[in-house]
Amino acid sequence: MRLPVLNRSIALLCVAAVAGVCAAWTARQYLQDRVRQLEANAKTPMVARVVAAYDMPSGTRLTPDHFAVRQLPASLASSDSLAPERFKELAGGVLVAPLRAGDPILAVHTARPQGSPFSARLGDGRRAITIPVDAINSVSGLLEPGDLIDLYVSFEHQRRRITAPLLQGVLVLATGKSTQIASEAGTARAGGYSTVTLDTSPEDAIKLVAARQGGSITALLRHPHDGRPDQKAVRGDLASLLGVSDKPVTTLPRKVPVIYGNQAARGLPGLRPQASKPAQVNGVFDLPYTPELVSAWMRRLAESDDAPRLAGSP
Repeated sequence: MRLPVLNRSIALLCVAAVAGVCAAWTARQYLQDRVRQLEANAKTPMVARVVAAYDMPSGTRLTPDHFAVRQLPASLASSDSLAPERFKELAGGVLVAPLRAGDPILAVHTARPQGSPFSARLGDGRRAITIPVDAINSVSGLLEPGDLIDLYVSFEHQRRRITAPLLQGVLVLATGKSTQIASEAGTARAGGYSTVTLDTSPEDAIKLVAARQGGSITALLRHPHDGRPDQKAVRGDLASLLGVSDKPVTTLPRKVPVIYGNQAARGLPGLRPQASKPAQVNGVFDLPYTPELVSAWMRRLAESDDAPRLAGSP
């Protein structure tokens, strides 16, 4: 016996309704499970860690540009992963294994280069020059790497001795073979030395070489936060400097006298220079310009106050 067509339509409609209800219930359960999962993830504590900013091959020397900061679940973060404030522990290291972008950078991924050259301490465009010193110029051996000094040059000019500032605020990189790196590591400094190595610009290095060949150089210790240049210089001998010179100063007539036959002798100016009173001067004078302080130490102090910003950090 065949079912009426109406009964079959009702049966199909009921099956479709049941299937729709089941689909709706399944979708609702999925959405609820997804919401619960998202809520659980939101409650998971997160930590910031240093990761690779991009793909890096083995042998890469790490700089702040290679670092990024990512939020990772605390339960998944490695115990030896580094927080952003500890990025300096990685800077300067060399990768011993390749890393992909986003991989946490660990201490075991890096190795410190051994025997880095001394020239790596110089800034861009700077030069290191070594000059000999004696007991006076080394401030009795108390001069140390990291100190600032002023260099004065003494030379002969137009038969007079002149002493003037040559370079001011020069950073001492090394005394003998002792450097600031060695002193920071706790290595004992040598008791005496005969040379100092200075941080200068190429132009200042040329001045220093010329001054060594044409005169004598004396070093004066400067306070690390003293940013005032000095214009004072001295000319003349020691007696003039002390103001005890008794050498008369002679003056010559400004115009050459012309003698005529009908001119009386009393109208002629003196043909011999007249001696005037000794000039009591101490020889100290100001330079016609204001010397500039060497900029290396100023830049070094500024860099010590500014930490480099990590790439990708907020």
